[in-house]
Amino acid sequence: MGDAISSLLFQPPPPTRLKESKVIWLTNSFGKRIPAFFIECPKDDRTGEGIRAPLPGEQPQGGGGGGSYYSKGSTKSQMNHTLATGGSRTNGAGNAVTPPSYNNNNNGGEEGPQQVPSTPQIRTSKELEMSLLNNGRIGGGPSAPGGGGNASCTPTILYSHANAEDLGNIYPWCKFLSKMLGVNIFAYDYTGYGLATDQGDPSEEYCFADVTAAYTYLNQTLQIPAHSILLYGRSLGSGPSCYLAAKSAEEGEAVGGLILHAPFLSVYRIVLESGCTLPGDRFANVDYAPFIRSPVLFIHGTKDSIVPFNHSERLLDTIIEPYRADPLFIKDMGHNNVHASVRPLFVERLREYLDTHILPELRERRKHSESARSRMVNRVRSARLQQAR
Repeated sequence: MGDAISSLLFQPPPPTRLKESKVIWLTNSFGKRIPAFFIECPKDDRTGEGIRAPLPGEQPQGGGGGGSYYSKGSTKSQMNHTLATGGSRTNGAGNAVTPPSYNNNNNGGEEGPQQVPSTPQIRTSKELEMSLLNNGRIGGGPSAPGGGGNASCTPTILYSHANAEDLGNIYPWCKFLSKMLGVNIFAYDYTGYGLATDQGDPSEEYCFADVTAAYTYLNQTLQIPAHSILLYGRSLGSGPSCYLAAKSAEEGEAVGGLILHAPFLSVYRIVLESGCTLPGDRFANVDYAPFIRSPVLFIHGTKDSIVPFNHSERLLDTIIEPYRADPLFIKDMGHNNVHASVRPLFVERLREYLDTHILPELRERRKHSESARSRMVNRVRSARLQQAR
């Protein structure tokens, strides 16, 4: 039964090609080579925070700050109204704002009604390593005292994609998220997907090894600390994301956050309510969830016909109370896409999650880092003055 489940669970699409020069190659613990890409968002030099592109109806409120482009009239009650009505929302004057028509093209849906000040860029491994060598960090903001730290207030999302997807066809979506949320995005392919189709058939074990290899690259090679890394798992990707979130907590260095988009309790439970994890089941997220120690945001469409909506509701119940973020359950949305009509709501709620649960800690850490750096500079100056005397 396990082989039959695997053949149904893993359905890699025909490989989508990416520019080889932009691919970052990783090797997992089984020796399998998998591709990845890193999208770096533009940052405010003063704050070190990612710059967010405005949503329709929003006016730029200044550079950076992680919330730079919020409309003055946008309220939570209006967001809730959007949730109930399927995407329409109002501005501060109470007038309807028409959602944008984002094009799912290789520019990441960058066409829109307002000019974006700058756009995210895909970075090669050499560019990232040179940035680390020259600046002591990836992205904007001052380096940590002594260099080698990442004092940037820009989170990096480690993105685990759904089934029947690969890096080539998720690139526009990832660039859209980077642009609208002001975050870096690091996405990878599973063994057996995309440019890794020659590495063997996909499996749960390989997926866990793949996400671990991606996390290790961010955390050890690029020296991005765990608290600056957010995991985003969509559908199948919820499996490796839950696994890594629980694993990082168990090891005493929990990731900064976890976003679960259309997750499932376990593979068997999608078709059969077993009441427990049966032998041969795959990606038992319900068993990992109680051990997660990072703020968790659930996103699910109420009309999902592939993964029942109640899987997110039940998973939410297994998360320890302090780590439950307000979920985003979108009326009439299905499984496989986020329609243009609900994208403004989607973006606003993800920004709210970042602004409430992620950015405050990064700002506090940056503040402490700058204070320590200032003390170090003062000590050096004092020592030089004493030597001069």
